[in-house]
Amino acid sequence: MHSIRQRRCGLRGRRGMTLLELIIATSMLAMLLTSVSIVIRGVRASWDAHEADYVRIEAAHSTLRHIVRTIRAAEAVTAVTPETNNSGSLSVRMPNGDTLVWAHDAVNNRVNYGVTAASNLLASEITGLRFRARRADATTAAATPGDTQCLQIEVTVQLPREANGQRIVTSWAWVRSW
Repeated sequence: MHSIRQRRCGLRGRRGMTLLELIIATSMLAMLLTSVSIVIRGVRASWDAHEADYVRIEAAHSTLRHIVRTIRAAEAVTAVTPETNNSGSLSVRMPNGDTLVWAHDAVNNRVNYGVTAASNLLASEITGLRFRARRADATTAAATPGDTQCLQIEVTVQLPREANGQRIVTSWAWVRSW
């Protein structure tokens, strides 16, 4: 009787953890933290990849918007590269007499912009810039820059997440003063 009573009191009076329980709890905590850190690392890598794609696509869209908006206000196209050139350049004359120039730098994958010379960075990570000069019907190729009444602009970016992934953004712009 006495030993049973001591056992019951001993079980109730025990307030700490045994060494085995402590080791098991620590091991479970280490496995949980390792699993969570692996998941967080994977989520972060995925986030970075999507963000890099988004930044390049947004650069293509902003470049295209900038060029189209300016062409619509221009008086005339003064120079344009052939439509087969994927590293194109374009010059337009504005109503104030300035000549605005866009040029793609294929070595650094940049589009530069400026007045009389393309010396300012407009966007980086642009792998291609193509201009297709057309007459007003948008189907007949313009023979000279002076004949150009509308342009199809094509901006290409390479997406880093995909092996052969590229995005091509295209728009048309009509010169208003023709």
